[in-house]
Amino acid sequence: MSHWLEIILLGMVQGVAEFLPVSSSGHLVLAQRVLGLSYPGITLEVALHCGTLVAVLLIYGRDCGRLAAAVLRRGLRKVVANRPPHDMVEADRISWAANILLASLVTGAVVAPALQPLRETFDSLAVVCAGWILTGLMLLATRLLRPAGRRPGVKAALLVGLLQGLAAVPGISRSGVTIAGGMFAGLSGEDAARFSFLLSIPVIVGAAILDLPAAFALFCGAAFWADAAVAAGVAAAAGYLALRVVLRRVQRAELYRFAHYLLPLALGVTVWQLIWHLR
Repeated sequence: MSHWLEIILLGMVQGVAEFLPVSSSGHLVLAQRVLGLSYPGITLEVALHCGTLVAVLLIYGRDCGRLAAAVLRRGLRKVVANRPPHDMVEADRISWAANILLASLVTGAVVAPALQPLRETFDSLAVVCAGWILTGLMLLATRLLRPAGRRPGVKAALLVGLLQGLAAVPGISRSGVTIAGGMFAGLSGEDAARFSFLLSIPVIVGAAILDLPAAFALFCGAAFWADAAVAAGVAAAAGYLALRVVLRRVQRAELYRFAHYLLPLALGVTVWQLIWHLR
């Protein structure tokens, strides 16, 4: 496979599967095994993270700005006059920001102790198939829900943060289980998706920051920048389109339809693995 085709495929897999509830890590493992696609090097991985971050900010950048502004105004009022939030809209935005922070802390507490064991599972299709099945069952369960339309609170933040931590296991879709988890906690589909994708921002930024020292250590000049630009651009474009597809499905209460792809995929890959080992 040519170098550029491999980079474009990596960008497409990362961008599409990062936001569709089908697991980007699981599809990267499958692509490695079936297409001979190599796992991205650390420098390219940073570029892919940046591309998916761009995709989220294109859709949720205004929300991020409003949440940040509400928190800053609240901080200034607290310091200057010890006054409460100015109105209900600002109080709601501060609540969103606080619960996103809480969920991020829960995710960090879950993932940090398990990082090394998790890395050892990243070439296991058996683990990936188990993750696809778990994600698919959770997505199917959303069809039975009648969300209460609650705003994100501590219960939702704890549950979604925990599920986001579990999504570090390859095959478990971060977007799938966190949107479903938000709906299980009583959020509407739209609010669950908004909470999930806003919550992805600190995760993506954190992953990129953790990889930066190693990326700079491997800095290799103009060739790196060309590879990184293509990978990031493809991931951003594919991620933006994938986000739009997910949001449309959520609005139509059709998130469960992604299970119709994941469950047969898990079954097919499992059968293929069994036949392969019996040869």
